[in-house]
Amino acid sequence: MPVSPVRLDDASDAPDRCAEIVTEEKELLVRNLEKLAEPRPETQIDVDSIIREMDSLRDQMRDADHDERPGMLMQYERLGHVLEQAGKSVDLNSVDPARPYFGHMRLRENGRERDVFLGKATRLDNGLRIVDWRHAPVSRIFYRYAEGDEYDEDFGDREVGGEVLVRRTLGIQRGEVKRIQSPQGLFVERPDGSWNTLDSHAPTLSGGAEGSWVTRSAMELAEGGKLGAGAAYRIDKHLPEISALIDQDQWKLISAPDSELVVVRGVAGSGKTTVGLHRMAFLNYQDRRRYRADRMMVVVWGDALRRFISKVLPGLGVKGTPVRTFARWARETRERLFTMLPADTHHDTPAIVTRLKLHPAMLPILEEQVKRRRAPATTRQVLEDWMHLITSRRVLLNGLNKHAQGAFTEREIDRVLEWTNRQVDLMEEHLAPDGPAEGVDEDERDRTHSQAFLDDEDDAVILRLYQLRVGKIPARGRSGRPLRYQHMLIDEVQDFSPLEVRVLMNCADEQKSMTLAGDTQQHVLQEAGFTDWEQFFGHLGVTGTGVNTLQVAYRSTKPIVEFSRMVLGPLAEDEHVEVVRDGVPVEILPFDDHGECLAFLADALRRLEAAEPHASVALLSRNQETAESYYDGLERAGLDQLRLITHQDFSFGPGIEVAEMAQAKGLEFDYVVLLDVSRSAFPDTPAARRLLHVGATRAMHQLWVMSIGPLSEILPKQEV
Repeated sequence: MPVSPVRLDDASDAPDRCAEIVTEEKELLVRNLEKLAEPRPETQIDVDSIIREMDSLRDQMRDADHDERPGMLMQYERLGHVLEQAGKSVDLNSVDPARPYFGHMRLRENGRERDVFLGKATRLDNGLRIVDWRHAPVSRIFYRYAEGDEYDEDFGDREVGGEVLVRRTLGIQRGEVKRIQSPQGLFVERPDGSWNTLDSHAPTLSGGAEGSWVTRSAMELAEGGKLGAGAAYRIDKHLPEISALIDQDQWKLISAPDSELVVVRGVAGSGKTTVGLHRMAFLNYQDRRRYRADRMMVVVWGDALRRFISKVLPGLGVKGTPVRTFARWARETRERLFTMLPADTHHDTPAIVTRLKLHPAMLPILEEQVKRRRAPATTRQVLEDWMHLITSRRVLLNGLNKHAQGAFTEREIDRVLEWTNRQVDLMEEHLAPDGPAEGVDEDERDRTHSQAFLDDEDDAVILRLYQLRVGKIPARGRSGRPLRYQHMLIDEVQDFSPLEVRVLMNCADEQKSMTLAGDTQQHVLQEAGFTDWEQFFGHLGVTGTGVNTLQVAYRSTKPIVEFSRMVLGPLAEDEHVEVVRDGVPVEILPFDDHGECLAFLADALRRLEAAEPHASVALLSRNQETAESYYDGLERAGLDQLRLITHQDFSFGPGIEVAEMAQAKGLEFDYVVLLDVSRSAFPDTPAARRLLHVGATRAMHQLWVMSIGPLSEILPKQEV
């Protein structure tokens, strides 16, 4: 099939090179699709003939001499293997013609050149060279070397050396090339069918760090600035396969030995989640029996990230792997083991109660509690342990003084006991034999049996007590076998307590294959008890574990990254962060009046909707009350795609979403506006610095910071 001439956008830079690369990739795709359409050799195997030969061999083996049988048996097994492999390659390893590959390399070895294409399946027949990125040794070259590099790799029993002549990532949709990324430029097909180089339209950062943020009035901004990077810049909607974006450092972690506990930390947008998910896909592909999809699990902090990952994993070839928030997994597990307890929990637990129940000191306190009290290994005894522990002032004081001296005052412990004693009273009433107690009418008894008296944090405490008192948590069903996950990925681990992670680790099989991904700079749940990695590993009882750091920021532009690091101030941990993209400066916009701010923001968003209808915009605030206030004001402005997010129900699509800042953790948007970053809303505290850092780094292309009244002191003071 002939390839139509490449039509270039009038504003495209380097038109000759753009046309040459686009034409070449389009021609290669046409040839590969034609070869894919040809019958595969294994589909032409005479299956009936092989089965007849196997039947004949089986009959001959009955009468064959003893020394002839081994050879005949080997022949029989070889034929069976041919049938098995043919079936696998035809049924399980098919290349999708709509998206056959995402990467292209041209390699020169011993004076000969060959093209290799990376995808999700392997085809090496009919002149094709499409390989699966998870399995083929040659994929190492794609992830470890750049175009123009010389390579020297050991592929098992042979050493291979050569040069990478071409290395490109491709976005192929419905069998057509839509996007090509190469060292020569980023080439994208526009809706009208023409091609251009996005790099020529990308905003550039001038002046280094001094141009990273601008503080100016709304009037000044209205005269020359706008929200939106421009239609030419935002046209890049045909994203390549995520597997094509893996860099060398990420690849080392993905392909680490399967029995290792791999810990990945990194700056915001450095690909921690990408590494975790691809490591899971890599292990599953290498050994599907050892790493069955349904015997692995992804655990995340929030429901929005859970829904996002649930959509991503099947695209990586991992289908059937549960993705859970810890709260939901723990709740379901507790309900299954303790059927006598109500499902509902409190939603207004005091922060001091949450902090104590999730404190790292609870791990040794729970262990000592079970060792000290000899009792039967039953679920009822687990509840007795829980009730005694959380209501005993002596046990809590002694344990905290021993394992976390100074972490809580006696007055704080008394406040906790006021809450927990009420919990236990309700628990005892709930567990009492049926029938109303003396002086309690039937209505009161029914109310008690349906009333929520557990806190969310109690699920982790009770499950850990179960593990210590009874043993391994059993799997679903009646087999009685313990729950043994073959691999677990815990994302945003900095916002999990050591107690919660310990419960999960106890559900791993004997190899303890796990991936922990997180960043202490994005630690926003202060009650979780995470301090630093060394102490965290100590609480878990894990020794000799190293932390792998990713220091290349892919999500946000250089101005956004520099701004977010300035917001962290003394909390910034990474001295050197590499950023791959420049962009427009961060805008800091102070207003004196809420109405003026809303009017200005509504106008800017209305213009953005018209110019870039497919853009995703997040308006993020410190708390839900502020988010609702801005949503109500903007709703009256008649914006078409405005949504208020209340329970992490982000759409992951075009539109304007108003949400509490913490709800957006782990997500990304084209444009972000931080609302009411005032001195009162964001005081100079570590918690406020980290939260504002999280909000800022959700933005991929542009960031605005707005405030009513005095700006927060943690914002950069630079003015241009």
